[in-house]
Amino acid sequence: MAYLGWLRRRWWILLLAAILGTAGGLAVTQLQHARYTSTTSVLVRPLATGGSDNSTNQNAKVNLDTEAQVVRSLVVGERARGLMKSGTSADDLVESVTVTVPPNSQVLQVAYEADSPEEARAGSHSFAQAYLDLRSATAQRALENEINGLRQQIDNVNKQLSAVAARITGTPSNSVQRKRAEADQQVLTNNLSSLNNRLSPLLSTSIDPGEIISDARLPSSPSSPNRTLNLASGMGAGLLLGIVLALVLDRLDTRIRRGRDIADRVGLPVLLELPPRTSSLSVLPPAHKISRELGRLRNVLLSTVPQPAEPGRGRQLLLCNGSAGNAAGFVAANLAAAYARAGQQVALVTTKPGSVLTAMTGVSEGRHSLAAVLRRDVPALKALAPVPGLGQLRVLVPGDLDAEAELPVAALLEVLAELSARFDHVLIETAQPIIAVEAQALGRYVDAVIVVAETGRTRSGEISAALRQFEQVDAPVIGAVLAPRLPAAAAKPAAVPANRPKPAPSSPSVESTVVLPRMKPSGSTGTATGSAKPTPPAGPVPMTGTGQGSTYRSRGDGAAVDGTARSSYALDSGEDLG
Repeated sequence: MAYLGWLRRRWWILLLAAILGTAGGLAVTQLQHARYTSTTSVLVRPLATGGSDNSTNQNAKVNLDTEAQVVRSLVVGERARGLMKSGTSADDLVESVTVTVPPNSQVLQVAYEADSPEEARAGSHSFAQAYLDLRSATAQRALENEINGLRQQIDNVNKQLSAVAARITGTPSNSVQRKRAEADQQVLTNNLSSLNNRLSPLLSTSIDPGEIISDARLPSSPSSPNRTLNLASGMGAGLLLGIVLALVLDRLDTRIRRGRDIADRVGLPVLLELPPRTSSLSVLPPAHKISRELGRLRNVLLSTVPQPAEPGRGRQLLLCNGSAGNAAGFVAANLAAAYARAGQQVALVTTKPGSVLTAMTGVSEGRHSLAAVLRRDVPALKALAPVPGLGQLRVLVPGDLDAEAELPVAALLEVLAELSARFDHVLIETAQPIIAVEAQALGRYVDAVIVVAETGRTRSGEISAALRQFEQVDAPVIGAVLAPRLPAAAAKPAAVPANRPKPAPSSPSVESTVVLPRMKPSGSTGTATGSAKPTPPAGPVPMTGTGQGSTYRSRGDGAAVDGTARSSYALDSGEDLG
């Protein structure tokens, strides 16, 4: 399955490589010089001799592999050169000859390749004829040598018979010498008869080295270049190169595509691997497959995330993006919906400017947003907005948060502490830790941190960078969630604070501030003046800023339309919290 997925992802490389290979094969075909091939078939017969059994010779087999080498020898090449009346050297002629042996046959196929059809036909026929001529001449020479040898032996025997006959004539008839001479004469007579018997068939033997059973024909089309072969070879070479290139690129690609990629490359446990794709960037219905998977993750988190040390405080879960995108917002919204469907009170907060949660939950931006809370325009509990169809879920949308400004972490911790006192679960969505500094800062105070990766977009190096950020503050990172490949969010205009109270017209400049007390939990008493001493909220100790104060200014702060200056709001870190 892994290799099938790799081929599915890199199919365009294989297709492009196959096209380029085929084009290369076509180019080679056009550039190659046309060559013609003609073939002559030669039946090779065993060479019979007069002193052998003819039936045995007819059933004998010729070693055609040896004979094929004889056809391509220089001796045959010289003879063929003479038959062709060619000025080309025998070595060059032999290079153009190809000899094949069909299986289970006594036939040689002599093919000759040349620049013209006439040369191909003449070359093939000449080499076949030259081979037969050489074989015949060799056999004839061997036969003549055998005949000459027998004749010489017969002459010697005749001479010996003449000498023995003289000895017989010169000795008495009843002598021992005569009897010996007569015995020698009988032996020589038998030898002479045997030699004559051997010589007689040799004198009548005819040499038959074989014959041409299919003479060379004039080629009607060139044998090379072979367009089909070149195209197939080019395509095969292109596919092979494409497979190698695609495999190298896939190995070098660090994008996360499966849950095991996170575990193998980063070593972070994978809590949930969602289906690879989804067509809806919204809060999914309970029957949806992704909703059921996130419901199982909710059950796991209820048993694995430890209870807060402070009694009555809800659990805080931070979900951050592993890369740029909307994966954390998508998972946070649907996980919060899973908690709410279980009958628990859930608050969903996002510190990411332009978060997709606004569109997913259907909560409109305006005064009731995190930016308004940080400016002290509205209390945190009042800024929470209900999600249609999920009465247990409240959302705090980002509003006009400035993406280039660092958020006041101390104020964010106070907001989270206030929400944790009223809700069973507080889910926080942040951008990448390498971009959003507050993700690392909040990570050390929450109960659990989950890194959300998006299939096919998040890279393992980005997850490693996020883990290093959290390790520096000893944040409780419990694992990762692999979200599906999400569609792009619809572009929307920049949010403008709605119904925001204008500051007093006596403000001298844009940089003027109004010092307000720190935020207090819901239900505490006190006024909104600088002399109030609110009770410190339960939860982690707020992180104070440096210098004279910790100030947050949203991108909506600036000159008013009517020309008056808008005030920004500050949290005085030096104020006594009582």
